[in-house]
Amino acid sequence: MDLTFSLIVLFAYIHYVYSERHRLQFVYTVLTKPDGFSGPVFSAVGLYDDRRISHYSNEEQTWKRDSSDAEIWRYTEEPRDSRNGFINLVNTLTNCTSSRCDGLHTLQKRIGCEVEKHPDGSVMNVNAFNEYGYAGEDFIAFDTDTMQWKDKSPKAKETKMKWDTERNRNHYLQSYLNNCMDRISTFNASISTPPALYMFASKVPRDQSKLILTCLATGFHPKHIQMNITLNNITLQPFSSTGVRPNNNQTFQMRTSVEINRDEKQSYECHALHSSQIFTTLWDGNLEYRQQHWAAVAAGAFGIMVLCIMSLIYKSRRLNG
Repeated sequence: MDLTFSLIVLFAYIHYVYSERHRLQFVYTVLTKPDGFSGPVFSAVGLYDDRRISHYSNEEQTWKRDSSDAEIWRYTEEPRDSRNGFINLVNTLTNCTSSRCDGLHTLQKRIGCEVEKHPDGSVMNVNAFNEYGYAGEDFIAFDTDTMQWKDKSPKAKETKMKWDTERNRNHYLQSYLNNCMDRISTFNASISTPPALYMFASKVPRDQSKLILTCLATGFHPKHIQMNITLNNITLQPFSSTGVRPNNNQTFQMRTSVEINRDEKQSYECHALHSSQIFTTLWDGNLEYRQQHWAAVAAGAFGIMVLCIMSLIYKSRRLNG
């Protein structure tokens, strides 16, 4: 069977059940303080999937990019929401002032979009959102199609009437949310890192005729990946899988294993689908590389032990004259 055709068959089903999701969002939070404390606490962060890309500096009254990703996110446009406007809104809802408040109150905002894609890169769904929550409940949300606000709480009716008349602001919000998907595509291209694939086998203690064949994919980003081990281009049922796990450098790893006959050491391959690309590696028939590592460790430990014994013998002879 032609390898290209086999890979198409291999991932045909995945096309319908597996998808990537990426989310770009900015989250605002303001917390009022009871009497005796000075003013509300304001914070805002920019998030892309599982990493923070920026935050609002209250000291400098401006957005700051995280240093590790400053170059990647240099074209990011944070929403034009005023910190003071956000604080004024919560004060209006709670009847608080800058110096006096009757208790703890919270107001949150979430603005951004979520894009869902097929493994081939085609877009399945785009969900843009600009929504507020007050006291732990939905408050008000923006509809990009109608450029109108939807009140989710009786307390939001007055706010809706006011914000519906702010046409320039609503046009800006519509444009910002519609361009969100393009930003995600740009970011994915900037931070995408392909997986490195390794295959190795280990013995099965209970059955000397079997081996556990493992494929390791590591160092990839984003974290969405699909892996399969094949024999003569036929997909094998997984024996175990770790699922996607984080590395310590903001990349990810995943292992999947199958049980095979010890005498069959040919034509085993590992295929990984990542960021719309297929990566493949072939098992060379060797046992797990960690066995060689531990053999070297054992040899080193034996050498150290021999030196220690010789040293003790030498010291004992010196003490005995």
